[in-house]
Amino acid sequence: MPQQARHLVSVIMPAHNAAPWIAEAVRSVLEQTHRDLELLIVNDGSTDGTAAVLNGLNDPRIVRIDLPRNQGVSHARNLALDRMRGDLVCFLDADDRMPPDAIAARVAVLEADPSLSFVDGTVERRDERMERVLSTRTPSFSGEPLDRLLRFDPSCFLGNTWMIRREAIGSERFDTALSHAEDLHFYLRIARGRRYGHTNATVLHYRRAPGTSMTRLDALERSYRRVLRWMREHPELASPVQRLRAGYLVRRMMCGAWWKAGRPLKALLAWR
Repeated sequence: MPQQARHLVSVIMPAHNAAPWIAEAVRSVLEQTHRDLELLIVNDGSTDGTAAVLNGLNDPRIVRIDLPRNQGVSHARNLALDRMRGDLVCFLDADDRMPPDAIAARVAVLEADPSLSFVDGTVERRDERMERVLSTRTPSFSGEPLDRLLRFDPSCFLGNTWMIRREAIGSERFDTALSHAEDLHFYLRIARGRRYGHTNATVLHYRRAPGTSMTRLDALERSYRRVLRWMREHPELASPVQRLRAGYLVRRMMCGAWWKAGRPLKALLAWR
């Protein structure tokens, strides 16, 4: 415990119309075995009962930021990054939750290896009620993660689950033009020359959302194509071979998603 107290961990939670789940998400952070933390909650223009739920919370570790209108998850995270005080940071969506040792397990890995900038952990994908585990994925990679990220490799990319040293972030922020894949893009921007490790401990209970709509698939495709354009604009980070491979992976993913959604023409167009 004395070692843990040296690290203030900032947990960043964007929230937009999250009234049904946010109390559970907040409670999962405040009940962490690692006590030295702050929870930055950005109420991103919610129009449901999210504000009322937040009004009922009373813990000095909570920092609340209220936005008058919805500006997107990337903008919300950026505001919190500008306000955070911790030397370590991690993220939690307002409809998910952390197991009690999620922070302590990652802090322990970072303390054991000062060369690491990022530490990940196991993700449990659960049903909407968080009662049943649907699948479990554990990272398996250690080392410099940039090439793996360019391949969307689940050995080090399971979602927005990294704990990150503050100095690795510097002035980098999330791209507010991205509605999807913003976490992958952010990792790509901070990964070069830095090392990634992981714990086998579970760090996230991910709540399965209802089925994906056509609108969300369109936004997903636009976001991934923006990431591909960014790769082309940064040849120092992604070689021609890496860019070709990433483009193929995006086309294959979107083709499969559109086909599964019953839109064969969209699936064909995804190969362009």
